Amino acid sequence: MGRAATTSATASSGFRWGLMLGGAVAATALGAAGAGAGLAVQRRALRRLQLRPDPFAGEPFGSLRGRPVPVRAGDGTRLYAEVDGDDRTDLAVVFCHGWTLTQDSWHFQRKALRGLARLVFWDHRGHGRSDGGARDGYALSRLADDLAAVIDATVPAETPVVLVGHSMGGMTILRYVDAHPDLVGRKIVGTGLLCTSSGGLGDITLGAPALIARATHRVLPRALGALGAGSGAVERVRHLGRGAAVLIEDLIAFGPEGGPAAVAFAERMMTETRMDAFAGFLGSMVSTSLISDCAALAGAENLVIGAEHDLLTPVEHSLKIASCVPDARLEVVPSAGHMAMMERPSVVSDHLGDLIERARKTLPA
Repeated sequence: MGRAATTSATASSGFRWGLMLGGAVAATALGAAGAGAGLAVQRRALRRLQLRPDPFAGEPFGSLRGRPVPVRAGDGTRLYAEVDGDDRTDLAVVFCHGWTLTQDSWHFQRKALRGLARLVFWDHRGHGRSDGGARDGYALSRLADDLAAVIDATVPAETPVVLVGHSMGGMTILRYVDAHPDLVGRKIVGTGLLCTSSGGLGDITLGAPALIARATHRVLPRALGALGAGSGAVERVRHLGRGAAVLIEDLIAFGPEGGPAAVAFAERMMTETRMDAFAGFLGSMVSTSLISDCAALAGAENLVIGAEHDLLTPVEHSLKIASCVPDARLEVVPSAGHMAMMERPSVVSDHLGDLIERARKTLPA
């Protein structure tokens, strides 16, 4: 392995980072398909992805529906929520999805956990079927207030709650319990935090050299914010780069064995997210150095799930949360990336089912 091999490896790493970063901006903001990679390279990469073994080919993603419940956030924004098993008042499980996703990202868990409790699913503002709200309202603190409104509208007053969150949804839960510590152990009897973070997202490199990653974190939110300010025009062109967006979704959000159908569905949810929400929440997450110290979780049954190949919220972030909550149960999903609940659905569903039963055992007889 001489100098040429080292240079080649460095170039390959730089190309991969350039594809991820350039494609992320282009596919989600400008719709410039295959930016920096070339259409031929893009077509070959898409072909390799499509030939990958797919355990979920033909899965009807997005087809599961519950009873719609109208929710009004504190600032008047209309939020969309659904309830499965609304005859259940013994225990409720409220699911909070991640950034650029929708409640349908919980597709497999919705199927597996039906019948165990009252299940509540909702779309964050600017995502899915929820309205967007004001552009200055895309912050984690606002999502915590939104979660409070969802609980009030969908869960009977005396019904205990388990909160389950993925990625930004987990951060929403952390902010919510920090704002309502008196409810933990009383109203909030359990939390499940999947592939999320308590802070320090500004240091995430996605495998890039640290200097490049830091510069990107400074520039990207501002660039997307400027695009979000004129999002009407951006929304009309961003759909043009769907092929590149699928590749970015696969490279960044999934592990090495992500199924093509799941990757395509995740990309669809991302592409349909409002640009101002995309940019605003990204800026909030990256610029918030401390999201929570996690101290308010004490008193509830807690489950922390990380994923072996998570680039967006690396497993070290799950370890940090678990270390701050000594009685939390920590699980790491092997061979999965950030979208673990869609890559290894039975593993995640089993862990969540166990959390629900542990939380149930803490309730008065």
